[in-house]
Amino acid sequence: MELISEKGYRSSMDGEVVPFLQKDRYSGRFCPDGDEGLYYERYGGRPADGVVVIVHGFSESAEKYVEMIYYFRQAGYRVYLFDLRGHGRSARAVEDLSMVHIGRYEQYLSDLEYFMERIVRKENQGLSVFLYAHSMGGGIGAAFLEKHPETFSRAVLSSPMIRPHTGQVPFGAARLIAWVQVRAGKGKQYVAGHHGFRADETFEDSAATSQARYDYYYRKKCGERLFQTSGASYGWLSQAARMSCDMLKKANCRRIHTRILLFQAGEDGFVDGKAQERFVRQTESAALVRIAGAKHEIYMGTDEIMAAYVGQVLDFFREKD
Repeated sequence: MELISEKGYRSSMDGEVVPFLQKDRYSGRFCPDGDEGLYYERYGGRPADGVVVIVHGFSESAEKYVEMIYYFRQAGYRVYLFDLRGHGRSARAVEDLSMVHIGRYEQYLSDLEYFMERIVRKENQGLSVFLYAHSMGGGIGAAFLEKHPETFSRAVLSSPMIRPHTGQVPFGAARLIAWVQVRAGKGKQYVAGHHGFRADETFEDSAATSQARYDYYYRKKCGERLFQTSGASYGWLSQAARMSCDMLKKANCRRIHTRILLFQAGEDGFVDGKAQERFVRQTESAALVRIAGAKHEIYMGTDEIMAAYVGQVLDFFREKD
């Protein structure tokens, strides 16, 4: 498969990739709680070699995965993805569109379960279904696999947030601070150091290693308020810490028998690499691949990184059991 090159990236995406995907794209909403619902997209019609379900990361949206959707479609897969609760075009629990907030992390899992049962499985009976999940989505995916080990044939967890990186504050202390703030009625306030969207983000401070790929999505983000989720609430941090602790319990890891390929970015400053390694050690069906030189968003890497990464993802999905 020929990958999209950084050279002339924008023109290739707008002139080739987007028109190709628009031919068989469907968008809609599903409503697990009877509220305004969650936005989702489907690409491709039957027949297909299988189905790939994408779960995006913290402060992202489905719109950020256009290039990866293209590769999965080129490989013959039908693709589904949705904007997580509190992100993109989906329902929000706070008025501030820049804030990521959740009351209980289990809501992410029940949303994914509803999506899989009411839409993906219903529309694709008899087809193998694969999971591709990044960062926070990878954490959600791992926690989901512990509770629903029969749902996916295989899973790629890309820079998964098995445990968030909490900077200079130790994880335990950050968890306690978040819990205290929630108990004090400040759960819907920004975590210290987090803030609303500012149109002065730079590539150098980003999680990408490709300027072209970074610029392409950042331009969209600046032009659409719904894509400008940016900072975490104390409520979100408290729940992310809870999810991490639950996910890393040995008994929970041992419930997983779905084959997992966990991609670890060599230069990741956003999630805890040691927690990823611990998860793999405790999960018999998981293997770890480290991508040297990659930052957190491996799928926003240089052409060299992307060639190695995309190839391994597709090879893993194609393997016969």
